[in-house]
Amino acid sequence: MEQEILRLLGETLSSQELPRRNAEAQITNLYGNDALPLSLIQIATTAHLNITVRQSALLVLKRYVQHCWSDGFEEFTGPLASDGIKERLRDPLLGLVTDEQRKIRSAASSIVSKIAGADFPERWPTLLQGLLNVINAKTSAEHQVHGALRVLADLVDDGFSDEQFFAAAVQIVAVAYGVANGEDRDYTIRALSVLIFYSCMETLEMVKDDHSAEVNEFAKNRLNEWFPFFIRVMSKPLPDSVDPTYEGCVTLNIQVIRTVMQVRKVFPSLFAPYLREVFRVTWSGLNMVKDRYVHDFVTNDSQGKLINNDGLPRTLDLLVLEQLDFIQTCLKSKPLRDELLQASRGAGVDAPLTQMVMATMALGQVAKEDEGLWEVDLNIFLCEESAISANYTPRTASGDLILKLGEWFQTETEEALWAHTEQIFDSGAGSRQMKEAALFAWDQLLTEFAEIGLKINSSTAANLLNYVAAAISTEGEENQLLRARGYFLAGTLTKSNFETVGLQVAELIAQTLRGAANDPSSIVKISCVKVFQKYCETAPPEIVKPCQPEIISAIRSFLATKEKDDAEDSQDVLGELLETMRGAVGLDYSAVLNPNLQIIDLVFAIAQNGPRSPHLGSLIHEIIADVTEELFSSFVQLCSQILPFISTSLAIQPDGKEHPLMNLAADILAVLVHNGSEPLPNGFVVATVPHLARILLHSEDTEVLQAGCEAFKEIVKHDIKQFLEWHDGNGKSALEVSLIIIDRLLRPEVAEGSALEVGGLAAEIVEKAGDHLGPYLPELLGAVARRLATAKTPSFIQSLILVFARLVLKQAKDVVEFLAGLSIGDSNGLQVVINAWLANSSIFSGYEEIRQNVFALCQLYRLEDPRLSQIMVQGDLIVPESNRIMTRSKAKQTPDQYTSVPVPVKIIKLLILELGSGGGDPGASFSGGALDDEEVSDDGEWEDDPSGSGMTGMTREELLALGGSGRQSRQTDDITYTYLTGFFHEVSTQNIGGFQNVFSALTPEEQKQLSQLGSS
Repeated sequence: MEQEILRLLGETLSSQELPRRNAEAQITNLYGNDALPLSLIQIATTAHLNITVRQSALLVLKRYVQHCWSDGFEEFTGPLASDGIKERLRDPLLGLVTDEQRKIRSAASSIVSKIAGADFPERWPTLLQGLLNVINAKTSAEHQVHGALRVLADLVDDGFSDEQFFAAAVQIVAVAYGVANGEDRDYTIRALSVLIFYSCMETLEMVKDDHSAEVNEFAKNRLNEWFPFFIRVMSKPLPDSVDPTYEGCVTLNIQVIRTVMQVRKVFPSLFAPYLREVFRVTWSGLNMVKDRYVHDFVTNDSQGKLINNDGLPRTLDLLVLEQLDFIQTCLKSKPLRDELLQASRGAGVDAPLTQMVMATMALGQVAKEDEGLWEVDLNIFLCEESAISANYTPRTASGDLILKLGEWFQTETEEALWAHTEQIFDSGAGSRQMKEAALFAWDQLLTEFAEIGLKINSSTAANLLNYVAAAISTEGEENQLLRARGYFLAGTLTKSNFETVGLQVAELIAQTLRGAANDPSSIVKISCVKVFQKYCETAPPEIVKPCQPEIISAIRSFLATKEKDDAEDSQDVLGELLETMRGAVGLDYSAVLNPNLQIIDLVFAIAQNGPRSPHLGSLIHEIIADVTEELFSSFVQLCSQILPFISTSLAIQPDGKEHPLMNLAADILAVLVHNGSEPLPNGFVVATVPHLARILLHSEDTEVLQAGCEAFKEIVKHDIKQFLEWHDGNGKSALEVSLIIIDRLLRPEVAEGSALEVGGLAAEIVEKAGDHLGPYLPELLGAVARRLATAKTPSFIQSLILVFARLVLKQAKDVVEFLAGLSIGDSNGLQVVINAWLANSSIFSGYEEIRQNVFALCQLYRLEDPRLSQIMVQGDLIVPESNRIMTRSKAKQTPDQYTSVPVPVKIIKLLILELGSGGGDPGASFSGGALDDEEVSDDGEWEDDPSGSGMTGMTREELLALGGSGRQSRQTDDITYTYLTGFFHEVSTQNIGGFQNVFSALTPEEQKQLSQLGSS
């Protein structure tokens, strides 16, 4: 068998696809044969075999383990390996973890870690002690310790329960410290040991609340041992870059800083005694490496963000990043800031704050690697400039630090920044990179100041403008980033210090227009286009409004010369063009009607470059919405400009394919009609409805169907007369076509996402054309009810429910009568609709929709229909009497349980819920205890939020409100609140629906809320 496996392994390495796939399939078919894993482990442990073959055997064995070792693995397919086979594999695999060959150690470690996740400690009790013995043994070679540490790191990270960790923590931490503190050991091995201690800190964070005293005592004892080691490592200068130990030393320093940060997060009071010394050595370390960083990454093109074979970071840029972040974190301590400020007074250029500002400016220079990327991809440049990039660099961290320094030490930071800027620009020795970095620091600082209402000294602002002018006037490709930064800072100064630079704004705008039109650099051109957004927002209308045609022209020129990239690769550039377009149009909306500017054509020309981009579609949606709202009185003229584009994009193209902008056109049409006149202009329906009908009857595209259905609904809503007069090419009436469309979208085979808007369309047809439906009305309502019986998506359910809710507002009794007589499977329509309605009512969204829902529920309650009282629906959640953490798997095994209550009781419960979200102090639940208490940690010094999220104690409703939907978003709807107040007064005083009995079925909290309402 072993020879057969060797043959198959050889074929899996073949460069030819067919033999390789056949070999892989044959191996998979052998999963049920015990000889397979035994042969694989035998091959892997045979040292004289080629390392490629041994490694291949381990990779196949890893797949076997994933598929056959435990049915708890996500990859498990079976058959399940026997206990005997597992027993024969564990120890040989553990032996391979300490193999001399790094690739073998790596592959074996991965398998052992996987097995440990299923078997440790119950079925592999000797694993941990075995690893610790290898690490501790004086006879162990470096490669053996390395392999054992890798597995131990995985084990600590993901393999212990609370009890298991506490039982082994002292020994693990001691062993890790012994290795980390070993000066004669390899730096990478020491870094792995620090990583293990870091994982221990993470575990302690998770169990700290449940075992506070024990955890703090354990941490205190360990930290007294570890912190002197941390400080020694951070104090030691890095070796030369050519030294073979250099990268390992960088890796160790990074792990040390990350671990110190974790300690500070989890045990702030225990960290406090070490704060000043750790800050000192970190700042000293940053000063020692900053010039090397500039040499390697700014002057030269060293590659950054690299990791070693163990997945640990190993390049200097990542160390600088950690140092900058940690310095900022330390400065959140007010006593430390006070000391820093005191030490800086009267110290001149040697003042710690001055030195810190100078360091951040040096580290804020653009890395040569990034500069090269920006030159070939403007999208990356714009992402960095807009701070939406995930590429967190020393430059980004420097910008963040200068912001915090400006916030904490405004005067000192401003003075130091200005003094160093003067030196860089006036000494003649400042490089283009340093000049750009100086202006970048000002740009960051002033952007933040503009947001919070702070201003810099007026003379500083005026003098800074001179350096801006110098930057803008530079020439050559090598200075393109400096010119771009000059334009950016000019716009920022206009926003932050207009009182000082106001007289120059007209000239700055003129220079920016010239730059957008004539600069040979695309980076400078797009920067100029972007800066117009600030001018449009902050410059006086009398200055910037006359420039509107030129700004529009600059956008058009840039689009015309832009390289034809893939749509996905250019959406950031296109997005900036649209953002600037929106700002420019906002200067004077009537310009949209100017045929010479062709603004609408330009908007859609930009769209043509990114036809399927949701981001661009959203921006265009906003532009058209702004325009249609502002130019309502010129709606006919506006239609004459927009409808040709819509008609073209909704029509079938000559090649028989759908237009790529069809979805956008449908969306724009919905916006246009939504903000349009009632009735619509003559001919509007004829120009649009045939295209919409075709799309809604034949398209399979979810977004197109949603947008098309929305547009169709808005047309019905705005001009039912013109709509009903239309007939299609086969003579079918508009109403008949509508019913066919609704019927299609309500079919079970149509995805709920695609049919999301069909409920709104059906409701509008019923409301606007109900008298014309005749016998079709019951069929339509029955179809909606039947689809509701199988609907799953809350938003889709809401759209269907609102069909009935809007009808209930007009004729509640008839709706109940109709649904009670409708059969749906084994239930009647009333049971189906009411169950779905009341189960989802609390998560409805949209002010108007929520209001309609509330009013309709009140009407249903007032009916006092006994058929409603006989229907039992889901009531309150039954909370299990257990304080155990509920994992996902346990939650699946024990689903939530609810009480059952009659419909009237459920309606009152829902209305009380709406009452609670509709009035009172909208911020009440956010004030007071939880969040304020979190702002100060144990030592009383820290000003940030240790939880990191700032959401401690928030309710589900409050979290939902952050997204603009859910309960909190309803608080300002006073109309609904007032209506509900009157409703509860009415039903309680008149005992409508047996309210006294309903009241007794409420929870104490609900009763209290109604009682308070009655007494207010």
